[in-house]
Amino acid sequence: MKKIKKRWLLGIPVCLLAAGAVVLFRIGSRPSSLSLPADTFGVSASEEISWKDGLFGKLVLSDGEGETVYEQRLSASSGTISLSLDTSGAYTVSLYSLFGREKDQKTLTVTESAVFTEKASTQLGEQTVIRLQTGDEELGENAWIGVYAKDAVPGQDESVLWQNLSDILPGQNICYAAVMRGSTNLFLSYTGEYTVYLFLDKGYDAVGSWDFSTTEEADTVSIRWDPSHGGAVETVFSPGDAQGYIRVNGRPDSGSDGEALWVCWGKDGKPLKDYTPIFQLNAYAHYPVSGEISAHSVFPEGATEILACSDANGTPGEVVASAAIQPELRDDPEGTPEVSFAVVSDSHLTRRWFTRNNYHFYRALAQLNSLSPDFIFDNGDVTDNGNAAEYQNLQRIFRLFPGLPELYYSIGNHDSDKNRSDFAPLEERFLSLTGTDKVYYSFTLGGNTFIVLGNEGAYPIDDPDYAYLSQQQLDWLDETLSSAEGEAFVFVHQPLEGTVAATFEGSDLSDSAALMEIIERYPNTILISGHTHRSISGTLALRTENGFPGYLHDGVVSSVWDGVGETEESEGIYLTVYPDEIRITGRDFTKNSWIGLCNWRISRKNDKENTGN
Repeated sequence: MKKIKKRWLLGIPVCLLAAGAVVLFRIGSRPSSLSLPADTFGVSASEEISWKDGLFGKLVLSDGEGETVYEQRLSASSGTISLSLDTSGAYTVSLYSLFGREKDQKTLTVTESAVFTEKASTQLGEQTVIRLQTGDEELGENAWIGVYAKDAVPGQDESVLWQNLSDILPGQNICYAAVMRGSTNLFLSYTGEYTVYLFLDKGYDAVGSWDFSTTEEADTVSIRWDPSHGGAVETVFSPGDAQGYIRVNGRPDSGSDGEALWVCWGKDGKPLKDYTPIFQLNAYAHYPVSGEISAHSVFPEGATEILACSDANGTPGEVVASAAIQPELRDDPEGTPEVSFAVVSDSHLTRRWFTRNNYHFYRALAQLNSLSPDFIFDNGDVTDNGNAAEYQNLQRIFRLFPGLPELYYSIGNHDSDKNRSDFAPLEERFLSLTGTDKVYYSFTLGGNTFIVLGNEGAYPIDDPDYAYLSQQQLDWLDETLSSAEGEAFVFVHQPLEGTVAATFEGSDLSDSAALMEIIERYPNTILISGHTHRSISGTLALRTENGFPGYLHDGVVSSVWDGVGETEESEGIYLTVYPDEIRITGRDFTKNSWIGLCNWRISRKNDKENTGN
């Protein structure tokens, strides 16, 4: 067979428990010192080799004749290198210690086959990748792949699965698998031997074929990422997209009640530094459990794999299974940021100096100050009661950070004494002691517009949580949005009805419907709110259909409410505006880390098309 060139990649679920994925999953009870994302690679393809505990040792790649084709001395304890090989054949990767002792060894195959699986055998619940390599021949617009039981005859026997290549969604050098068609044989049996074929236009003329198998090993955990959201694979559009489900099968010695597993973003076989776990799952023996990655999520920068870790006293312990995030799936923002800013709310500063709320606010500012945003926005309930002593503590905390970025504020219900009749002096105190001119105002920075809304007085009902936005303020908002530069970020303490967590039974704004009607007119708008004290680690912190307009919850600094009571958790968000997208990351101030389940991207491309920007 002549040498062929890689043109695209197609991920197929050989376990068939859900839709396809373009990731490869490694399984096993313990991580090795040397790991490969696959055991079969295509010619000239760039593939990754990772090592652990290899400081001052060396990595050696040998061909089938035992000749060394690559060697590297290791200056780090763990890491990853990328290699490409132009010659097909069998190879061995060896990891040696400083004194020349072989610590670990892996074998790999480089193939010129037009179609192949990256693993010769997959474990129950695992997924693999079917790679396509094509030459100069035209496949035709109706070329397809088919998975058959081994020894079945295409055209005579029924396929297990099949997929038209025209049905997949292209990205940058990568294709996402659509929902596979075909029988449910693999759903029922799971294990067996199979052959995958690449066929020409609508027929059974095979360009290539490859054998693989599925097995079931006892007491083995497998993990996979299903890039589907609500059953629609089409929600995964481009590299970086992470929304879908992470599923875990099997748990050794789990017992009837199961055993906790931590699911984490990873790199070099370890949880990704400075990120909290994605979530915790209770896995049962050969019973799939899953956690959802919300819409608009992206893989964090630096993440190369998804790890399932045992529980070690409430923290991630030993890695028991891992899923490689293919290099084609990773994506970092392009261009220089136009502006970056942090948003916090609900600090509820108290008049006593040594209190939990005051400490949590101090800790949040310390972390945000080290991140050097262009500004910090405090989205209301700065104080607990709006009295002078609480604002004095605000200033005392500020003095601990002489280089703190500029701060802007919105007024919350606690800053205005929960909407009681003495609103006027409390409003004046808020404005004067925070250095704010008016409860609603706007400013521009980095080519983008920032709009602040605020309570103007007691609403004519006896509810201390309400905020009254006058018609004059709403008209001003409409006019400001109509001429907004770049993206428009609207801040208001109380959220709109039916947008983020704890808003689906009403809103504490005087006219939520009128405000939403204005927001919906302008597709370049994101409204950011606080007030509900709910965690941002979940699927209800960001709501947006096609990127814009959007509704975003900013967390709570003083204490996250878990639906039962207050916790010690303290959270906020960090936004970076790039030329073509906005990245939103959640910050866990308690753990001094980014939140694993709060890493979102909103594309600005559709917004620019709608507004002409």
